[in-house]
Amino acid sequence: MMTNKLSKAFATAFILAAGLMVTSLMMVGCKSSTEPTGAQEYDSRAAADVTSAALGTESGGAGVSFGDAMSITKYGTIPTVIDDPKAGTPTSRDTSFDPATKLHTVTITRSASWGRFDFNTVITYTYTFYDASGAPMDNFIKGTTDRIDMTVAKQKSKDIGERVDVQDTAYGTWSITGLTGSTPILNGNFNRSGTDVFHTPENGDRTFTHSFSITFVGDTIVQSTDNGRQHTFLKGPATSHFTAATPKGYTFTRDTKITFNGDGTAVLDVTRTSGDGTVDTYTIDVKVGQWLRFGRK
Repeated sequence: MMTNKLSKAFATAFILAAGLMVTSLMMVGCKSSTEPTGAQEYDSRAAADVTSAALGTESGGAGVSFGDAMSITKYGTIPTVIDDPKAGTPTSRDTSFDPATKLHTVTITRSASWGRFDFNTVITYTYTFYDASGAPMDNFIKGTTDRIDMTVAKQKSKDIGERVDVQDTAYGTWSITGLTGSTPILNGNFNRSGTDVFHTPENGDRTFTHSFSITFVGDTIVQSTDNGRQHTFLKGPATSHFTAATPKGYTFTRDTKITFNGDGTAVLDVTRTSGDGTVDTYTIDVKVGQWLRFGRK
């Protein structure tokens, strides 16, 4: 009788343990990959923060490469010393030219630190000059060179910011036209992917991985010097698509209409494409590379 009781007890315990295991597996298997309603506003703010860092000069974003692009339109290359040393004199620089393809290559290392911002990165540019007829040229000739087609490839680097730290890689293809006129125009794409750590009240110490692409459409390149630092940014429209994966097991997407104001700020109309479709509007500082406020100016 004792043996039967023990056997029954073990059987009951086994059934209970198996039941708990099945329940746990079912809970894991049913874990939702849908963006939670309560997280949608914060996810939009996170997307705005990452977009700000990706575009900023002081945050080591695309603004740095816009500045290099402007140097190429002025000098035909990226000089060892440029107009504003504080804004990004290369710490190393290697150049080459292929006379058969007319392709120039410049690889530079940049690092900068001010305030809470710190970045270090290696960027490789390839570019070809064209005259007004579309014929490739060996070198830049002011008044004759009318277009520059270029690529920018940013190797993995870590950019420390006030609201977000980003470890990423980036790649872009740009065409700058109208160099024989008064207003050069930039068209092209910029893609960036990496890991983010936030330091904001809404997303404090939150971490996720992201990828996104930005399309620039007929933008003017603008430069200004503020507080002894040179910044390069855009004036005109752009669009972006943002995807992120969170530690909670869900992904979210945001499609954004970007309006560069030409004064160092931009407005982001961020659509919750994986959520309820609400459009959240933010104003960002593309000189520094940070989120400023909810809504327009």
